[in-house]
Amino acid sequence: MLTDEYVQQKFREGIDCSMMVLAEVAARIGISEKEAYRTASCFGAGMFTGGVCGAVTGAFIAIGIKHGNHEPNDTERKMKVISKRDEFVRRFTEIHGSVDCPVLLGIDLRDNEQRQYARDNGLFDNECPKFCRTAALLLKDIL
Repeated sequence: MLTDEYVQQKFREGIDCSMMVLAEVAARIGISEKEAYRTASCFGAGMFTGGVCGAVTGAFIAIGIKHGNHEPNDTERKMKVISKRDEFVRRFTEIHGSVDCPVLLGIDLRDNEQRQYARDNGLFDNECPKFCRTAALLLKDIL
């Protein structure tokens, strides 16, 4: 279970939200924690571009690994993975109002001053654990 303290510690160690969420279900989708960390390592904090929340992106990666299509013209599997992704987005949005990092945190992570404001005011430590926890819990249900 991703507790606030665990998430905060991992952040201090350089492990991002996307990495934690994917690692939380790694065994269930047939990858190691190390593979999860490496695979999701570019997706934390809205991909550092102000995009989709890294916890959500980590969940998308897990859904893709577990249910994604990989053969040409496999529309059945493609529809299944899209359905799983859409269910995740719907449920996460019902809880938090959005899947986008800037909306969730109320800042533009592309802006150095706002990113520093987030650090100084504990947004990452106080808000992000909730998003990680929700993503992991929803993911365990959806997978």
